Parts: sequence; structure tokens; C-alpha cells
Amino acid sequence: MKSTVELVLKAFVTASRPLVRLLIRRGATFPAVAEQLRQLFVEEAVAEIQARGMKPTSSAVSLLSGVHRKDLRARELKGPPQPPVSDTTTPAPLGLIGQVVGRWMSDPLYLDGSTPRVLQRGIEPGAFDQLVQSVSTDVGPRAVLEEMLRLNVVRVDDDHIELDTRGMVPRGDFAAMSEALGVNLRDHAATACANLVDGRNLLEQALYVDEISPESAHLLHQAATRAWRPAFARVMRLAEKRFARDAVKESEARRQARVRFGVYFFVEDSSEEKSE
Repeated sequence: MKSTVELVLKAFVTASRPLVRLLIRRGATFPAVAEQLRQLFVEEAVAEIQARGMKPTSSAVSLLSGVHRKDLRARELKGPPQPPVSDTTTPAPLGLIGQVVGRWMSDPLYLDGSTPRVLQRGIEPGAFDQLVQSVSTDVGPRAVLEEMLRLNVVRVDDDHIELDTRGMVPRGDFAAMSEALGVNLRDHAATACANLVDGRNLLEQALYVDEISPESAHLLHQAATRAWRPAFARVMRLAEKRFARDAVKESEARRQARVRFGVYFFVEDSSEEKSE
């Protein structure tokens, strides 16, 4: 029987293979990745020791992480660097766009059933400018629209603005896509690890089917997309209500929880994989 270490290492390799492929294709070499991984092991070892109520000495960190004492730097024993104050108060680059998309996909005023409506420019109820201003008045609707166009989030035909119903995927900006990849995979991995190690029961479900045609895979993709929209709208509406409620009724100390709810769909052609 394999040990738990062997089992989690196998899971780690399986989950990391697409990321290693990404690193190679984008020119990141093993030494550069190894240095990042070394720092990550040290930071997480420090965090684990501190969570146990102990002082993260070089001996303790070395024992837990496997990084030799002589390779440890004093600043690393203080744990992960804290983000500057501005990082916690300023929305992320995609924050405003994501909020606009979220409102568009969840507010009945901008929906036709469960499908986001095609909007027109203007400030009248149900128009694009009114949508943007209902989220924030700090940035003008035209600037928001230009950014959404750059990210390929919307399509514009004259004054008609159509949301790309595949969701908030900033395909026009590699930096934004990389950021989204990191935070989404981080929280997905955190969910799986919490269920495995901490005995939690967080939502993590997936459907798997193989030996089907590309046409069938395409139909499943369409069905999954349709199923996601009403689920997103329901959860988003509740999230907005709870956010507004907690901002008024809860202290700052009580408002420290965060939530990420997502979905993914993957398809590959096994014959192509084998030929490669």
C-alpha cells in the first residue's frame, strides 16, 4: 500500500502536468521554477509552524520544508510578504469589469429569461451606461466599454452591445488571463486539499465521460454553459444581497470571509494526444 506522501505526490504531479506544459511553452525553465518552489515551501512551512503556535526557527523550517538551513534567508522566516495597504483597498484590475459582467448576468433588468440581453448605450433603465453606473460612478461607461472590447468580453454592432456569454474570460489580455488562472486554480486546489486533509465538505463535483464524438463533446459544452448561467445568476444575486447586508450589520472583524464559485469544462481528443 502506498503511503500518504506517495499518494499526494502522485496527485500533485497529475495536477501540475498542464502547468508544467504551460511553463515550458512560455519559456520558464526548471531552475527558475525550482527557485520559486523553494521559496513557496519555506513560506508555507513558516505558516504551518506559526499555525501550531510555535516560533519558525531555521531548524524547524528546514525540518518541515526539506530546505537546508544554509539556504534559508532570515527574511523568509517571517513568512509570506504582506501585501501593501493599497492592494487590499484598491480593486483588482479586472474588479470593475467583473462586477459589471456579474450584474449583467444576474440582474433581471439586464436579462431575457436567464440570458444576458443585448444592451444599448444610454442611461435609461436597462441600458449599458446605466448598468455601469449602477456598479460604479468612478469610471465612465465609455472607458468601461473600451476595456471590455479590449478583453473581448463584449461584441458591439452600432449601438448594440452583446455580452460574450461564455463568461468573464479576458482573452484579449495575457496578463489578466494569467492572473485569473492563478487565483482560480489556487482556490480550486485549496478546496480539494481542505476536503482531503482537513475533513471539510466544500462543494467540489465533476462529471466525466469518454469515448464520445467531437460533436457530442460540443453539445455537452453547450449544455454545461446553459446550466451555468442560471446558477451564476442565483448565487450572484444572493452574494450582492449578503454583501450589502453585512456591510451595514457586521463589524469589520466579522467580514473577513471570502468566497469563489466557479465552473469549468474541459475536452480533449485522445487520438490527438496519442499521436503527439
